[in-house]
Amino acid sequence: MEHPVFHPIGTQALELDTPALVVDLDAVEANIARFHETLGDAGVRVRPDGAAHGCPNIARVQMEAASSRGSASGIRVNTVGEAEAFADAGVGDIYVASPVVTAPKIARLCRLARRAKISVAVESATNATGLSEAARESGVVLGVAIAVDGGQGVVGLEPGEAVLSVAGEIARLSGLSLLGLNVLLPIPGPGNVVGERTGVTGDEGLKEALGIAPQLAVPGGSPPEVSVSGGEDIRALASTPGVTEIQPPDYGLVGYNRLRGKEGYEASVRVLSQVISHPTEGSAVVDAGHKSTGPDLGLPVVDGMEGAQATRFSAEHGVMQLEEGPARVLKPGDKVWLAPFDLELCANQYDYFRAVRQGRLEGYWPIAARGRFF
Repeated sequence: MEHPVFHPIGTQALELDTPALVVDLDAVEANIARFHETLGDAGVRVRPDGAAHGCPNIARVQMEAASSRGSASGIRVNTVGEAEAFADAGVGDIYVASPVVTAPKIARLCRLARRAKISVAVESATNATGLSEAARESGVVLGVAIAVDGGQGVVGLEPGEAVLSVAGEIARLSGLSLLGLNVLLPIPGPGNVVGERTGVTGDEGLKEALGIAPQLAVPGGSPPEVSVSGGEDIRALASTPGVTEIQPPDYGLVGYNRLRGKEGYEASVRVLSQVISHPTEGSAVVDAGHKSTGPDLGLPVVDGMEGAQATRFSAEHGVMQLEEGPARVLKPGDKVWLAPFDLELCANQYDYFRAVRQGRLEGYWPIAARGRFF
C-alpha cells in the first residue's frame, strides 16, 4: 500500500515527494486531440482501455473526450475485479475482454450486470452455457462478443467455422445477447506481442474476421458489432468498412513502447524521481527502481535530459549513465523525470496518480483497479 505525502493542491510538480506517478492533463488532452485528428471522420466508437491505467478519474476524462466528439462507448477491462472497481466509481458501460470461466467470477459478473451494462468475451460454447445459466438465475442479460484471434495469438478463436458454431450456440441460450466480434490484432511495440498466430498478419486476421461477421445472427437483425483491439495504423483501422469500434490502449496516455514513431504525441505519464547518489562521474542513482517503474518489458526513458540514460534497476533504485553535460550538473536532490516503458505495469505499482495541469498539482486520483487481476 502506497503512503504518499499529500501536498496541497497547487503545489509545483517538481516539489512532489518521490517517486511519484504523475499524469499531465495538458499532455493527455493534447494527445487525445491528436488521436482524433488522426482518426478523422471515420465514425467508429472509441472504447478506452481502462486496464492500461486502472484509474476511474482518467477513464472519465477519456470517455468525456470521446463523447464530446460523438464517438463514445464505455471502457474495456481485462478482469472482473477491474470491472467492479470501475462500476463502483460509476462507470456504466464495461466490456471484460478476457473470457470469464470460473463459477465465482461469473456470479460476480452477473451481480455487476444489475447496476451497469456489462459485456464479456466468449470463445467456447461451454463458457457461453455457464454464463447463460448464471445470467438466467440472476435475472440479468449479459452482452457477449466472440473473441477472434486476428494474429495476436493470445485469446480468441481463429476466424472461421468455429466462430459461427459458437455464435449458433449463443443464439439458442437465454440470458445472453450476442453483440458481434471482438478481434484481437497484434499489438505493435517491443515486448507487447505475447504470441502471434504464425503466418497471420493483422491485416489478414481482420479481413478474415470481417468476412464472417455478416453471417452472425445478432438479435434485432442489426449488423453485428466488430470491435477491434491492437493494430498499429489507427486511421486505416477505423476507416475499414465493417469495423464499428476500436479499443485504444493509449487514448491520451502513452507509454514509451507505444510512443515511439508517433509524431505529435508526448509522454503524458511520467515518474518523478530524485537523485540520491552520484557514485561516479559518469553515473547517478535515483530513488525509482523496479517497484516504482514496472520495467519488466523495458527500462524507462529519462525524459527531458540529453545525455542521460537509465541502464539498470534494482528493487528500489535506478542507475543512469551520464555523458559529460548532465554529469557536471546533476547532484543529489535533483529531480529526474522517467517515462515508463509500459504504462500498465508501472501504474499497477501505485495507489494514486498525481494529476497536474500547467505544472501544478490538481489532485490525487486513486488507481482503484490496482491489483484487481482476479
